[in-house]
Amino acid sequence: MQTNALSPLSQGLPTDTNRRLTPLSIPDWAAVWSPVAEMHALHPRNEDGTSHWRGFVHGRLAGAQFATGCQLVQRSKRLALTPNGALAIQNVSSGAIAMDYETRSFVQRPGYIAIIDLSQTFKASYQQAVGEMIFIPRELLGFSQSDRVEPALVPTDSVQGKMLTTELHHFFKPEDEFGDERLFDANTLLHLTNSILSSQRHPSSDRVEWWRARNTLIRAHIEENLGDLSLLPAQICDKFNLSRATLYRMFEVDGGVRRYIQDRRLYAAVWDLAEGGIHRGRLTEVAEKWGFSSNANFNRAVKTVFGMPPGALFRGPALIIPSRLEHRQEEFPVNAWFARLLREQVLIY
Repeated sequence: MQTNALSPLSQGLPTDTNRRLTPLSIPDWAAVWSPVAEMHALHPRNEDGTSHWRGFVHGRLAGAQFATGCQLVQRSKRLALTPNGALAIQNVSSGAIAMDYETRSFVQRPGYIAIIDLSQTFKASYQQAVGEMIFIPRELLGFSQSDRVEPALVPTDSVQGKMLTTELHHFFKPEDEFGDERLFDANTLLHLTNSILSSQRHPSSDRVEWWRARNTLIRAHIEENLGDLSLLPAQICDKFNLSRATLYRMFEVDGGVRRYIQDRRLYAAVWDLAEGGIHRGRLTEVAEKWGFSSNANFNRAVKTVFGMPPGALFRGPALIIPSRLEHRQEEFPVNAWFARLLREQVLIY
């Protein structure tokens, strides 16, 4: 993507240096993430046209710490036909990551850790995100390639969240800080992840099952009516016979139902532009379709979240160059890890 015509989002945060992340050019950045998803819009974090990355491989697991500007990535049906067989534990310490799966959409902000399935189709929007991911081959968690794993969000102040945070810290701890022993144990992380996913699949009570089923129905209702300006918390409470307090608790992870609706409208509109292009009258069409009262309000909302107006967000061609890293395995061990995983799956599946 040509970036010289775009305003940079910001200088890198101090965490970029503290975590010893490496500046990456935009072509290298696109290639780094190509095993996972395709880029639709990609902008650098820093004025020199770079974002930041650091890759790790520990035995059967891989991971990455990163700091990015804004980007839209998609795991399309075409990509999903090529299994990568990995789940990911995703944490964000600043910024936000919006994930849009077929059955669940959420915006991950600091305070929550997500467990996501990288073999499903999804869309994601990253806004000034500083975070980290651990990639886990799905067979290590007892899943086959055909098993659908629903996204799970874990509050970092919960018991499981604190344990996950500890394992993430141990996984990404620099080698020169290990001392005489390494604290990270893959089995501990695998057991913990399995426990979280098991509790998602098998509710502990009828009340929990009702709560999740009702939450799913409400989210489906919101998706079907995003363009309706009358879609408000009061209308949802009336339709589903819920109190405002109960509705808020259902969407507490999303910052409340009102914020969730606003987020979903904005990301749906941005992806509409990404997939349909921008031409005369298009901004007005998209703004009206997704419930924005005017072009000005739509432009303001996009610029607030992504750092630039929609007309600049999609300027320049998509940039996917997987072959850039073919002979640079030592620099990018995670890509070599994905290549090995794919070869193993060809033999297994």
